[in-house]
Amino acid sequence: MRIRTKLLALVFLVAGGFLGNTVLSIRTYREVAAIRGAIDGGVRLIAQSRKSHGLMTDLVFDLFSPRIYSTLQGIILAPTSVSTQREWKQSVEQFRSSYSAFMADSTLRRLLADEELKAAYEVAGTLSERAFAEFKGLDADFTLLREKYKGSEELYSRLQLSKDESLYAVFDHMRASSFYLGNIFESYLDRFVGVLEQSAEREQRRAVLVYLIVSALVTAFAVAGVLATTKSILANVALVDGAVERMSEGDFSMRLAPDGHDELGLLAERVNLFAARLKANVDSLTTILGDVNSAVPEAPDLDRILAIVTDALLREKGAEGAAICLLEGGLVARSTWSGFSPVASWDLLVASCSESPSGDLPDGPLARSVFLRGGASGGASASDLGFDPLLRSAVAVPLVARRRLEGLCVFARRSREFTDLELAQLESFADYAAQVIDNAIANAALRARSDAEYRALQSQLQPHFLYNVLNGFMALNRMEDRAVLESSLLALRDMMRYTLEHGQSASVAEEFDFLERYCRLQKLRFEDRFSYELELGDEAASLCIPKLLAQPLLENALIHGIEPSDRPCKATMSARVIEGKLVIEVADDGVGCDPLSINERSRIGIGNVRERLALLYSRASLELEGGRGRGFVSRISIPIAELEVQA
Repeated sequence: MRIRTKLLALVFLVAGGFLGNTVLSIRTYREVAAIRGAIDGGVRLIAQSRKSHGLMTDLVFDLFSPRIYSTLQGIILAPTSVSTQREWKQSVEQFRSSYSAFMADSTLRRLLADEELKAAYEVAGTLSERAFAEFKGLDADFTLLREKYKGSEELYSRLQLSKDESLYAVFDHMRASSFYLGNIFESYLDRFVGVLEQSAEREQRRAVLVYLIVSALVTAFAVAGVLATTKSILANVALVDGAVERMSEGDFSMRLAPDGHDELGLLAERVNLFAARLKANVDSLTTILGDVNSAVPEAPDLDRILAIVTDALLREKGAEGAAICLLEGGLVARSTWSGFSPVASWDLLVASCSESPSGDLPDGPLARSVFLRGGASGGASASDLGFDPLLRSAVAVPLVARRRLEGLCVFARRSREFTDLELAQLESFADYAAQVIDNAIANAALRARSDAEYRALQSQLQPHFLYNVLNGFMALNRMEDRAVLESSLLALRDMMRYTLEHGQSASVAEEFDFLERYCRLQKLRFEDRFSYELELGDEAASLCIPKLLAQPLLENALIHGIEPSDRPCKATMSARVIEGKLVIEVADDGVGCDPLSINERSRIGIGNVRERLALLYSRASLELEGGRGRGFVSRISIPIAELEVQA
């Protein structure tokens, strides 16, 4: 739930509680007001009952004591008996009407759930009917007495002596009416008013209690909602804060699990997205470097290196256009670009990057990067700096290696500007490119030196090989075997053609063909004292190796193993592919020797082979096995991955 929704829910909760209390207050007010209205009606009825009772008393005095009443009229300004009777009659009628309305009031009737009160209510209703009948009869009696005995001072005595039976009930009516008005009505009305007052108090107490309960519940829910919301907010804020701190330390691999789906939860998910993008941007530099490393061949030239570097940038979308130039003697010696050429003038750009505000380094000028933003840099336009004038954003980074300016690396965009992270990546890549180029230059120099050393080692074998062969020819000449000598010279001619033609390498099959010619030639010299066997595997036949790689090992077997022996000996040569390696073995069963006792510097063949392997291959090896009287084995191992295959 969103924070806004949570806050709105809390507002609605509080507002709902307030509204509920307001409705409750209004209802209670109306209820209490209705009860108070009934109470006021009851109080007025009591007052009206007393008034009717007083009027009836005045009327009785006027009828039975007219002289005293007349005297008192002048003193207290009392009305005449006629007026008093009329007023009493009106008062009774008004009392009857008010009493009926009071007894029918819904507020009072709601209280009749109490059985005792209900019984009193029913009795009051019955008595009221009798009372009003008595009032009616009394009114008729008053009218009759006034008509028959008007102004008589002895009315009471006359009534006592009268034979008129209709007048006997006057005193009963007067007594009953006085009792109803002075006792019955007031008593019941007092009781009903008291019950109504108690009901009003209960209603008020209930309203206060409900108000307090509702207020407490609303407060509790509001506090709980605030605590829950703030807890979620604080938890997500802590998550985001920790994530930002970790990202500031360079950790982009974290994954936030937000608490809830509010705005801060969405922010946490956005932080996850930003971290993933940052990691992708950081990894892109590693990807670019990996692309460059995988694309660089073993013996690259500088033009190939420059093309690989610029192409790698475009593949990873770090730039839309990239260019590199190399300097020699402060001048542009070579350059290349990919995507589009961001440089209009290399000379201007080199001059812009070479300007030094603080002096020169010992080995040359202090180079600086030039950043182009919005088509300008430091008040200078793109054209002034040597950039393409259509560029929106570009950076020219010096390629510095060993405190020497090797050239410039330029990255450009036409669609948008580079971000700070992209600029940092490009500068880091430029530093890497400078090292790659410097390594390529150093590698070229090293390969040139190694090639010269290799050629020297190769040329070292030819006179050594000729020396040993010619010694055999001299033996044949002393034997005066001209036919054999002539065929041997022809074989030597073919062998010399092999060593001088076809470059520095040959297939294993060609090398073994040369070894077989050499063995046949030595067979002429040693005759039955020497035999040989060649084993060539199909997988090894087409692999290319340096010429005369195995011949020095065979020659070492002939000179130091077979020739000193006084018995026939055999030399075995094999070439196989074993576990991803080309294995060439030269073994003999001659006199043998301990490999640790061999001084490879004194033996040109073994030392020459080991040095050539070290110059040409990174993981090749030469192993020597043997012992006195146990023959000797020379084993060359070269990983196939470092060998070429003859087409």
